[in-house]
Amino acid sequence: MQLALNREQRRAMKRSKPTKARKADRFAGVNLLNRARPYEEGEMAHEHLKTQAAFERLRTGAGDEDDFDRVSMLLNVGMIRAESISQDIVLIMQNGQHAMNRMKARYLKVAAMAFDGPGIEAVDYALETYQTIMDMSSPLQMIKAIQEAYKRISAGDLIQLPNA
Repeated sequence: MQLALNREQRRAMKRSKPTKARKADRFAGVNLLNRARPYEEGEMAHEHLKTQAAFERLRTGAGDEDDFDRVSMLLNVGMIRAESISQDIVLIMQNGQHAMNRMKARYLKVAAMAFDGPGIEAVDYALETYQTIMDMSSPLQMIKAIQEAYKRISAGDLIQLPNA
């Protein structure tokens, strides 16, 4: 049985591009399971070292905007993950973010990438907490947290800089 098409439908069919059949990913289930498993012990050590090096450069005043962006983004991701874990951990992450915002305000005012005293401790503790969260999370949880952080940043959901 063939359906009768009107002229508009026939023209639309002519203009439409034929869709290619997608091949099923035979390993989709395995890939999902791999992303849903916890990280292996030490699996993220390289990333932790890069983050600690960025923090150390910021702490000593030798950091740049890339170091600032790395540490800030990880604190954002940590906060997203903390929201599903504990309000106490959210506060740790927020304290770290506030310290980074004070650093940003100082940088915009006097072009110096430097922490205040409490900021060093707050960010150090927040990064230590982030590393623990990351080590206890799955790659899938971290991917979702990164996506949510970008979504919130894009929507303008930011902690405001203190008034200068």
